[in-house]
Amino acid sequence: MFNRTFFLVIKINRKIILAIIALILLLLSASLVISNKTAAVFNTSKKTITVDPGHGGIDGGSSSFGLLEKDVNLQISLKLRKTLVNKGIHVVLTRDSDVSLESKSDLNSSRYRRDLHARKTIIDQSNSAAFVSVHMDAYKNSNARGIKIFYYETSNESKQLAQSICDKVNKMVFNEFLKTTEVKAELGTGDYYLLRTAQAPGVIVETGFITNPTDNSLIQREDYQNIIAKAIADGIEEYLFKAAP
Repeated sequence: MFNRTFFLVIKINRKIILAIIALILLLLSASLVISNKTAAVFNTSKKTITVDPGHGGIDGGSSSFGLLEKDVNLQISLKLRKTLVNKGIHVVLTRDSDVSLESKSDLNSSRYRRDLHARKTIIDQSNSAAFVSVHMDAYKNSNARGIKIFYYETSNESKQLAQSICDKVNKMVFNEFLKTTEVKAELGTGDYYLLRTAQAPGVIVETGFITNPTDNSLIQREDYQNIIAKAIADGIEEYLFKAAP
């Protein structure tokens, strides 16, 4: 009687153990399926981001303390492209050297309008998921400083992109790199040509005030440009993940 009971207990325990093992294997399989589906949905290699270094060539943009905006815009944009490419995101640059773009437009208008039209055309033809136009701000009051991100008021996608970039800039640039909470990135709406007319959602990132001595000095530092580029790239990546179907 004892031996038979002992045998039954062993037999029952074996069934329980096998059932537990089967359940674990089933859960692992389901996890792999979900993981593969997520990877298939959020494939950054299928996304294109257009990076637009503002101004260039004959158009130097703003200037102060001997610094030209067009040069800073290009330097940060090249770093941004490198960071995005390292994330597996395809990048199109509207310019990769010190040139203006009016010759690439067939618009019958001023040089300024043709330059902007050429940038819009590049964004549209690249089938971009989003675009970022890189600039520096300027103001008559040299005390004004900080990073500003502009989006078109009626575009919810652009607002989401702007917010993602703003959050990353505040965390990485100000809180962690500069270790200050006195300066914060700001969001703003703007009726700018690229924001209004481009097919893709986009933002204009003003990476600082060229007219402010502190911002002007910081923006010329390689490490500061790198952290700004990384913050923008991380914000773009977060936006793409949230926007993934």
